[in-house]
Amino acid sequence: MRIQDDFHETYAVVLDGYHSFCVWLDNKNEKWCASKNVAIDPDAINEIIHRISVPPQVS
Repeated sequence: MRIQDDFHETYAVVLDGYHSFCVWLDNKNEKWCASKNVAIDPDAINEIIHRISVPPQVS
């Protein structure tokens, strides 16, 4: 879910069995960041960011 943020492209992530957390695009460094206390495998976070980053295909 996209969150209104005046500084970054920010999304709230809610996964079954986990606490919710945020990911955001740091435009200055052109790097995706995640909340500091995310207790989830880094590969899972990378998959979430990949899905957010891929533009939807138009049929």
